[in-house]
Formats: sequence, C-alpha cells, structure tokens
Amino acid sequence: MGSAEKQSESRLTFYLLLAMAAWGLSWTNAKVLGAYADPPVIMVWRFIFATLSFAPVVYLTKNTFKISLNNGFHILLGAFFITSYNYLFFKGTQVGLASVGGVLVTTLNPVFTTLISALLLGGYLYRKDIWGLIFGFLGGLIILKFWEIQFDSFFQSGNLYFLLASISWGALTNVTSKGKDAISFMTFTFWCYLFSILLSLGLAKNSDLTVIFSFDWIFWLNMITVSVLAMAFATTTYFKGAVILGPKKVSSFIFTVPVTAILFAMVFLGESLEWSTILGGVLAGFAVYLINQ
Repeated sequence: MGSAEKQSESRLTFYLLLAMAAWGLSWTNAKVLGAYADPPVIMVWRFIFATLSFAPVVYLTKNTFKISLNNGFHILLGAFFITSYNYLFFKGTQVGLASVGGVLVTTLNPVFTTLISALLLGGYLYRKDIWGLIFGFLGGLIILKFWEIQFDSFFQSGNLYFLLASISWGALTNVTSKGKDAISFMTFTFWCYLFSILLSLGLAKNSDLTVIFSFDWIFWLNMITVSVLAMAFATTTYFKGAVILGPKKVSSFIFTVPVTAILFAMVFLGESLEWSTILGGVLAGFAVYLINQ
C-alpha cells in the first residue's frame, strides 16, 4: 500500500470514529429532546432535516433519485421499520436511561439481524452464529437485569422500547440487504427518510409541529446533531467505509458506539455506570464478534 493510500485509509478511519461517536452521542441527544416534545413531533422534524441534508449526498455521490415500482415495496417496508425504530428509540430514551439504550440496542442489533435472517428469510446459521446468539441474548438479559424484571417496571424503565427497537433495526437491515441488488443504498435511504416523514406525520396528527420554533438553542443543537450528524454524516461514512475497507473491518467500528454512548450519557446527563451494563455489554460485544467472523 502506497503512502497516498495509507493517508486515505487513515483519514477514513478518523471519519469513521467520528461517525461512531455521533451514533453514540445520538442517545444523549434523544434523551435531551424527549424533555421538549413527544417522539412523533421530534421524528417528523428529524426526518425532514435528515432528508434535506442527505439529498446533496445522493447527488454528489452520483446516485440517482429515480426508483421503479418494483423498488417501491422495499422502500415502503424500510420506511415502516425505520419509523418504528425511531419511535421506540425516542420513547425509550424519554423514559429510560440513554446509556442502557446505547449499549443494549447497539449490541443486540446484529443479534436480531442474524436471527431474523435465519428464521424468516432462509439464512443459514453456523455453529459460531448460534454461540453468538446465545452470548448476545445472555448479555441482553444481564443489561436488562432480568432478575429484577417485573412487567410494570420493565415497561416504565424504557427497556421494552429498547428491546423492540433492536428487533425493528434487525428487520430494517434485512429489508435493506434484500433490495441491495436492485437499488443503491443511498437512493434507498433517501426515499426511506422521505416516506418516513409521511408516516411520522400520521403519528403526530394531533400534535403542534410548530412548537419547536419556540424552543431554545439547546433543543436545536441536539436536533441538528441527531438529524444531520447521526443520520446523514454517520450513515454515509459507515457505508463508504464498507465499500473501501470491507464489511467485516468496518463493522468492528460499531464496538466503539456503546462506549461513546455511555461516556456521553455520564458527562452530559449525569447517568451512573452499573456493573450489569458493563458485563452485559462485553458479552453482547463478544456475540457481535462471533457473528461477524
């Protein structure tokens, strides 16, 4: 590898670390935004800002905005799952801990992605995948502190929302993968964001969407961060890394997301770090490692 290629890869690595930090920070952003408005209102504006900031990315990367009727089903299905994920993401952080959500959802996403692929889409499970699923679910149970689970407290803590968010993301990942040969990821993502605005408007039909213009700079700082940085910049950087570095190498960067999610929640929200979150996160992280091999 020449010096120019090394510099290019080093630059990409730096951007990938920033992208993962943006994903980690998004859990703190969501917790802050939840104090201002309910999830549907935040979702509508997040998708609007994400769509507006993502459109130039699609154009500059020379991807087309055109879609066919055959792609419409995948896009609508993707929009449904990304909308449901965002609702569960914002609702969970509104009532629960951002640090727990950042660890639980991030580490269980690939576990549910693998499970959905195997059970519903005819995917094949290797022995290492089975062990990965076992470690992943064990890690998730520890993060949830299963020995303390009661239905009322489990729902009120936000952990149920986090668990359902992981399932939604796993479904979204499989939908995206199924349509990758027919439509580029950039085009798919743009139209998913656009259609998600309409779905979110349905959820927010009884809400005052203009209320956000009365909020202070703290709201707007977190809104722009969670919309432009976490959705447009981070997503684009991650999939560019997948093309250049390969899916296995780039997926290893996801291991930094739970760490940054915890750190940001501790610094900005004053959340404490529990041993169950650390132990469960390590086990679930090992599960991701096994599945990605």
